Amino acid sequence: MTGRVLHAHLHLLDRQVVRADGRLLCKVDDLEIEWGEVPYVTAILAGPLALGPRVGGVIGRLMTGVTRLFRPEEDPAPPRVPMSLVGEIGSAVTVGGDVPEASLERWVREHVVDPLPGSGGADPGLRGPRPVRRSEVPARDRLSSLVGRRVVDRDGADVGQVADVRLTQDGPLLGETTQALRLSGLVVVPRHTGQLFGYERGPGGNSPALVRVVIRRLHRGSRFVGWEQIGDPGDPIRLTEPRAALLPLHELFTRDDASASA
Repeated sequence: MTGRVLHAHLHLLDRQVVRADGRLLCKVDDLEIEWGEVPYVTAILAGPLALGPRVGGVIGRLMTGVTRLFRPEEDPAPPRVPMSLVGEIGSAVTVGGDVPEASLERWVREHVVDPLPGSGGADPGLRGPRPVRRSEVPARDRLSSLVGRRVVDRDGADVGQVADVRLTQDGPLLGETTQALRLSGLVVVPRHTGQLFGYERGPGGNSPALVRVVIRRLHRGSRFVGWEQIGDPGDPIRLTEPRAALLPLHELFTRDDASASA
């Protein structure tokens, strides 16, 4: 049985995280990964301390700096939602259990939303647990650290840069029915073209035909790198095969479409 295939940027990052009863919790600002022979996504990271390093530059440093300035009582780490609590990944990410609210979301709820008539803020049962103290999540353990990284082939020739990370939901069970998301490959694009915004996906879809043609022409040199083709996931990422052996991106999604219809 083939596991569900997702792409980190397209299907997870910046999605809203909600509780099972529909209440908003946070956004997916980054993903925590656990390295090993087979790397897996272990948690959702939220808040400015997760988004700042991902944004980078002056804006990203301001986000993290201001947050640390106003959080002297807490360790400088983003709120973390274990993937074992994730029940559904769709237009939003639904989680169950008692998930601690991020500091910003908690402050807005307690000082802005709860005082409003009819908000239900007077009910102590609506107040979730406060975030626990935890150490910082190193940059190397964040999925966003892979995006934008340069990729070279076996001979040292430039392949491009990582635009997205492919995830396959076929790992060990995290709960009764949820399987872990495995890092199964990288979407690598020519270094001047940037993100694909989903237009490189299979031949179906509702995207405008003209836009789809233009985007695919810009990304005609894009390649898919399976995780088994990576020799060293450092910076740059070094592959075990020459560039000519890599799968063109359009062929990957043609195969996915055929597998889905089989």
